[in-house]
Amino acid sequence: MDIVLGVSMTPTTVRMVLVEGEKADGVTVDHDVFDVTSADASANVAEQVVAAIQGTKESAESGGHHLKSIGVTWSDHTEASALRDTLAAHGIDDVMLVAESHAAASLAQAVGRAVGYDTTALLFVDRDTATLSVVRTDDGSVVKVLSRSLHSADAMAVLTEMAHAVAAQDAPPQGMFVVGSGVDVSSVKSHLEHLVSLPVSAPDDAELALARGAALASAAAPAFEATTVGLAYSQDPDGATAGSVYAGLAAAETQLAPVGAEAVDEFAATEMRETEEGRKPFLLVGSALTSVFVIGVVALVISLAVSIRPTVDSRPSPAQAAIVPSSQAPAPAPIEQAAQVPADPPPSAETIKPPVPVAVQQTPQQAPRTVYVEQAPAPAPASPA
Repeated sequence: MDIVLGVSMTPTTVRMVLVEGEKADGVTVDHDVFDVTSADASANVAEQVVAAIQGTKESAESGGHHLKSIGVTWSDHTEASALRDTLAAHGIDDVMLVAESHAAASLAQAVGRAVGYDTTALLFVDRDTATLSVVRTDDGSVVKVLSRSLHSADAMAVLTEMAHAVAAQDAPPQGMFVVGSGVDVSSVKSHLEHLVSLPVSAPDDAELALARGAALASAAAPAFEATTVGLAYSQDPDGATAGSVYAGLAAAETQLAPVGAEAVDEFAATEMRETEEGRKPFLLVGSALTSVFVIGVVALVISLAVSIRPTVDSRPSPAQAAIVPSSQAPAPAPIEQAAQVPADPPPSAETIKPPVPVAVQQTPQQAPRTVYVEQAPAPAPASPA
């Protein structure tokens, strides 16, 4: 079964969701939430996230599942940079870092496709700012309409004004989708749905919405995109057009550098930390994974022993060179064989003794044997007639 992992990082909480389907369009298989305190350094939080990702990958493989892609979204750039460095230190290069606005747009596109909208208004609200965009369902392109600060006496009034502005356009979107980070999305939805003419909706599980959006974004991204694809996308908060969420990101030259491309050598000696005992990876298999690992090691040792044994008889003798130089030595000048190995002196002449005559005893010739032939008796004389 194909599954996709989505992770949402905030300064206080990390949320993880495992979604079924190659495109992360299936049901939620499992989810996990753990809090991080302000005393935890960004590097420590990144280590916890990486440990959870590794545990999920191992559990998925041991369970016969295929982890298609991994997407991580964040709200703090310092934490995102620490996570990128930690991923590079552990040699993990198949994780896509996604900005929160990118994850929210991916989720709005999926909702628009599900209900049959051509365009969907996306109202993304965090603790400081509200951003209103229009997402096209066919290609996922995002057009930013306006952005407002929520540091005012009546934040709801600001949101109402923004919703009226997008509904009054000549070609208004067919619906409005509200996504938040660190705010009560349900109260915003309840406030707006009676004040604007557009249908207003929000995720059923608002806390896991951005994690699921990160899973959607990573599943829809081209396979050749780098893990830092979402970083440059989030650097332009005031741009008029975000362009294509998927294809446009891969075309940007500043987004194609592999994660940790600079100063990778400094991570060569980094040791991997063990997962905390309190962390619950998805699809836990207990000791089954350990037994599979031990069996694999034993099989490897046996196969090496079998492959090495037949070659024992062909080991070099002490007189032969047992080590082959790494680089080929230059050919020496031709030297006569006599100069290398002194020839043995010729043996002295050996006196050959004259042949000694050997007496040959001749066998005496036997006389021919006399053969006696008995003569037949003479016939009797014929009687006279």
